Amino acid sequence: MRLSRAARMVTVAALCPLAACASSGMKVDLDPARSAVAEARQAGAPTRSADAFHRAEQHLQDAEKLVVAHGGRREREGAQRAADLALVEAHCATALSRALIQTEQTTTKAAAQVAASTAEVDRLNARLKKAEDDQHRLEDKIAVLSRDLEVTETELIRTKARLKGNETKAEASAAIAEARILAGRLGEDKPQSSVLGRSEESLAKAEEQLTQGNFGAALFFASKAQDLVAHAGQGAEDTQSAPAAAASPAPRLPFLTSYTSRTAARIRKGPALSEDVVGYLPAGTQVTSEAVSGEWVRVTYRGLSGWVHSSLLQ
Repeated sequence: MRLSRAARMVTVAALCPLAACASSGMKVDLDPARSAVAEARQAGAPTRSADAFHRAEQHLQDAEKLVVAHGGRREREGAQRAADLALVEAHCATALSRALIQTEQTTTKAAAQVAASTAEVDRLNARLKKAEDDQHRLEDKIAVLSRDLEVTETELIRTKARLKGNETKAEASAAIAEARILAGRLGEDKPQSSVLGRSEESLAKAEEQLTQGNFGAALFFASKAQDLVAHAGQGAEDTQSAPAAAASPAPRLPFLTSYTSRTAARIRKGPALSEDVVGYLPAGTQVTSEAVSGEWVRVTYRGLSGWVHSSLLQ
């Protein structure tokens, strides 16, 4: 059934108030925006992300003003848009502020680590400088002692040459030979190369004095070479085995073996360089072995029985 024009006008007039009521019932929710702004403030946004936070506050204030005004549909829609903008700006301010806080914390921690590392480097540099200073002082002291030693050795050589003591060529030659034995062992130990160099210097001086007929000085330098090697730890095995060898009789060989001394050799009480010297075996002397203990051979020369290192025999 078609309505007349008058009826349609009446119907439209009746519906308009209902539409206005529906429009006037629109509610603007500002709580999310207010919570977001409060969260941003708590996160330190007013100082760390001031621009975004101020925009969020401004949008929220605009929304609140429009809501308080009790305007129509347009005002309420404007209030909702302002609230949405405030929410977005507040979230941005919060995120930026927290990112800056994390960056600050990381930077502070890194700065503390750098400061600690710098302090440690300074301490190490100070220790290194002290060690270098100590080394320089030690080198200076060694230089002074070396000069004093040279003076002392020179005076000793002169004194020995003038006094012509009881030392014989055989004794000096035997001491040099034994020093050569120890130096040969030390040469196998690379870390002891510096000690070997000093012992070689003493042996060179000993042989020079032996050539010049100053047997006392030759014996002194040969003994010095032996002491250098002994202090380096060589011959420790011989020293430890000496008491056992002295306590028990040396094993007898099933047959006798003849040897000839390569050079003048010391005859020792026991089979070790640490044992006392009881006599000397001249170079080229033929002897017969009675027993063997490691590198040592027991011989008897002119009624004197003792031990000679096997490297001095052939």
